[in-house]
Amino acid sequence: MKKISVIIPMYNSERFIRQCLTSVQGQTITDLEIIVVDDGSADGGPGICKEMGLTDSRILFCSKENGGVSSARNYGLLKAGGEYVFFLDSDDAIHPGLLEEMLYQVEKEKASLAFAGYKKLTGEEMEEALRKPLCRRERVKGKTAKGREAESWFHGIYVNELSGIGGKLIKREDIGPLCFDENLTNGEDTFFLYCFIRRQIKMVYVEKDWYYYRVHKRSATHSQKTAEGKHYFECSRRICKKEFEKGNYDFALTWERFFALQIEKNYTALKGIKDKEGIKNIRKTALKERKHPMFSRLVLSERILFDLCFFCHPVYGLVNSLIPWLLKLKEAVMMKKNHADIGIITFHCSNNYGAMLQAYGLRSFLSKNGKRADIVRYEPFYMTGRHWWIPYAPIKGLKGRIWGLFHMWNGFLIHLKAKEEFRGQRANMNYFRFKYLVDKRRHRILTEKGLQSLNYKYYIVGSDQIWNPDITCGLRKAYFGAFANKHKEKVIAYAASFGGAELSACHDRRFAGLIAHIDALSVREEAAIPYVQKLCGRKVEAVLDPVFFLKKESWQTVERMPKRAEKGGYIFLYVTEKNKSMSDYAARLSQKTGLPVIEVRAGQQGTDNGFLVDYTTGPAEFLGYIHHAEYVVSNSFHAAAFSIIFEKQFLAFVHSNLGARVRNILKIHGLSERLCEEDRISDIERPINWESVRQKTGENVKTSGEFLLKNLEA
Repeated sequence: MKKISVIIPMYNSERFIRQCLTSVQGQTITDLEIIVVDDGSADGGPGICKEMGLTDSRILFCSKENGGVSSARNYGLLKAGGEYVFFLDSDDAIHPGLLEEMLYQVEKEKASLAFAGYKKLTGEEMEEALRKPLCRRERVKGKTAKGREAESWFHGIYVNELSGIGGKLIKREDIGPLCFDENLTNGEDTFFLYCFIRRQIKMVYVEKDWYYYRVHKRSATHSQKTAEGKHYFECSRRICKKEFEKGNYDFALTWERFFALQIEKNYTALKGIKDKEGIKNIRKTALKERKHPMFSRLVLSERILFDLCFFCHPVYGLVNSLIPWLLKLKEAVMMKKNHADIGIITFHCSNNYGAMLQAYGLRSFLSKNGKRADIVRYEPFYMTGRHWWIPYAPIKGLKGRIWGLFHMWNGFLIHLKAKEEFRGQRANMNYFRFKYLVDKRRHRILTEKGLQSLNYKYYIVGSDQIWNPDITCGLRKAYFGAFANKHKEKVIAYAASFGGAELSACHDRRFAGLIAHIDALSVREEAAIPYVQKLCGRKVEAVLDPVFFLKKESWQTVERMPKRAEKGGYIFLYVTEKNKSMSDYAARLSQKTGLPVIEVRAGQQGTDNGFLVDYTTGPAEFLGYIHHAEYVVSNSFHAAAFSIIFEKQFLAFVHSNLGARVRNILKIHGLSERLCEEDRISDIERPINWESVRQKTGENVKTSGEFLLKNLEA
C-alpha cells in the first residue's frame, strides 16, 4: 500500500497540468500514487498526462465522461489505494516539502486531517516559487485542534484555509463512505470538509503557505454557468441551517454572511447576462432570507448593502466599488485613534513569557464577553531597554550609573557571543507580540505624557508585577492610571502584583498616593491584601491571574511545538533564578525516568547540570514545551499556572523573594503539596485529582470574571 494517493481532477487543463504534476513528482516523499481523473477534457491535457506517465509509473491516468469536479473526486477516492489521500486541483501546485511535512505532522499527532496555508499566485509568481531550492533547515510549526475546537477552526479561525479541499491530507479509512455531493455546483468541497470535521476529528495545521493557488481569469462560459447554477450558494445555506438548528449561532453567523454575499454576487451576475427569470427567482430567495433569524444578527452595514443590491442595484454597485477605499481610510484613521472602550496597560513589551501570556488571556476574556479592548502600546525605554543588543536600565545614583554602564557592556558581549540564539528569541517574542497582542502599525508611546492623548474610557492596569519597583525602576504613574486624560472615566487594577506580600517601607508613601487614582482594586496574591488595604483604606479583592480565563484548548491554538520537543518524552525545566536543589532534583528525575531534561531560562543564569538548553524560546514555544512535557519542574509562577491548565505532573520550587505568588496559586487549587521549599521535596509522581482542580479553577475564574465585568459595566 502506498502512503499517499494524490487525487487530481482535471478538465481542460492543458496549460497547467504539466506544472501541477511536476510539483508532485518533485516531492521529498516518494511513496506516492498520483491519480489524475480526466472529466471529459476536450484539449491536450490527457495527452500530457499519458506522456508523463510513460516515465513515471506513479502516475495513474483515468478518464470518465463529464460529470463535474465532485464526480471526478469521488472516482479518485474509489481508485485510491493509499493510507492517506491528498487533494490537488489541476491548475494549482505545491511546495516540494509539503507532503512529507504533512505526513510527519499527522502521524505524530495521530490526526485525521492535515492542512496548510496557501498563497494566491499568478502564473509567473508560481513558476518563481517552484524554482526556489528546498531549504532542509526550514522550521515548520504545527498546531492541533480536536472536537469542538476543530469545528471552531473550520467555522471561524481558519475558515479561508478550510473552505477548499485543495491541499488537504486526510486519512483514507476515516473518510469511510463519505463522498462529495454531486448535486452541488459550488462549495461541494466545503460541504465535504464540514461533514468530515463535524465528526469530532483531530486535525493539524502546518504553519506554512505551501499550497500554491493559481489566480487566472475564468472564462465567460464558466461565469455564465455560475450565474445560472441553481445550487451556487446551497453549501452555505445547508451549513448555516444545520448549525442554527444545533444552536451554534456563532458558527451559523459565518455561513449566513457567506450566504448573503453569494446571493449578492449571483444576483449581480444574473443582471449582467439579463436573465429575467433568474433575477425574479433570486429576488424571491433574498426576500425569504431576510426573514431568517440569523439574518438579523448580521451587522447593520451588511444588511443595508444586502437591501441595496436587490432594491437599488446602481447604488449598490457604487457603494461596493467604494468599499476598498473606505476600508483603507478607516484603517488609516484607526491607526491614529483607538476604536475600543478599554485600554490595557501591562508588560506586553517585556520579553517575558508570563507577561505576554497574561496580556493575551486578559484581552481574550474581554473580547469573549463583548468588550472592545486594546493593549496600549506603552513601551518606555526602562522596560524595553533591557532587551536591546546593548541592554539599558535606568538606575539612580552614581553607583547605579557605573553599574549600569558595566551591565550594558557585559550584556552586549553576552548577546554578541550567542547572537543566533539571541536573535532567534527576539524573533519568537516579536512573533507572539505582533500576532496576538498589539498592532505593529499603531504608534508606540514612550512616555507617560503620551498617554494623555488616548481616548479610552476605561483603563485596566495589570496583570503581572506592575507595582514591583525593581522591575519598573521605581513606582510608575502609568501602571496606576495616575496620568491626566480628559476621556478617562475609570481605572481598574486587575490581578496587579508586586511579587510578594508587601513593599519595602520606603515605598509606602508614594504607593499610597498613586493607588488613590485607582477606582476598583484587585491583586493577584491574597497575602498582599492587608498591605494594600492599610495604605488605601478601601476594599481589595484577590483574583486569578488572567491566564486561567482560557482553557487548555484555547491555549493550544496559539502554542508552537519547539523542534527540540518534537520527539516527545522529556522533562521541562524552567529556571527564573539559580536553585541548586531544583536542578539536582531534575537531574535525579531524569536518571530515574530515562527522560532528557530541556531547560529554558528567564535570564542568563541557569543550571550547570549539562541539560539541553533552548535559548530561543518565545511565549508560543513556552506553551508547547509545557503542553507536551512528561514532567514540569520550575520556580516560576506561570510555569506552575500552565502546568495546572495543561494538567501536567509538576513541582514548584520557591523563588527566593517571589514565593508568595506560587504559594498562593497552589493553595487556591488545593495543590500545596506540589510546593518544594528548603529541604522538603515533594513527590512529582503523586496523583492529582484534576476534577477537583478544574472545579476550583472554575469557581475562581467565575468570581474573578465577575469582578472585572461588574466594574466595567458600572
